[in-house]
Amino acid sequence: MDGMNIVGDLFRAGKMFLPQVVKSARVMKQAVAHLIPYIEKAKKRMADAGEDVRPKGKIVIATVKGDVHDIGKNIVSVVLQCNNFEVVNMGVMVPCATILAMAKEQGADIIGLSGLITPSLEEMAYVASEMQPMIISAASKRRC
Repeated sequence: MDGMNIVGDLFRAGKMFLPQVVKSARVMKQAVAHLIPYIEKAKKRMADAGEDVRPKGKIVIATVKGDVHDIGKNIVSVVLQCNNFEVVNMGVMVPCATILAMAKEQGADIIGLSGLITPSLEEMAYVASEMQPMIISAASKRRC
């Protein structure tokens, strides 16, 4: 994580460019994949000792329909997983209905939307507007 913070600082300062950021993110993803068995063993030891090891929340994350860019989404997913969130990464070019269905099926606490190109902003706004009925329905069920 410290290394990715440095990468982010260098990118913001114009001293590192997108190809290097992408390569750094791939290395981080590989490092996290290597660490996952150790993290799972540590969680099991904690659970065996009676400690709470439940995830902090469940997040469904996807690159919206019309966009194939996923480096930001993948970096965010890795960071969330390292911080004990359960992440359902749906990939790229995911239609609104599929995202919302997965969020409902998984009981997601958060939906993360990704996109790089300008038309993706419109698609993200559309997905957010389609979430409104879900949010209202969930809120009314909690009150009952």
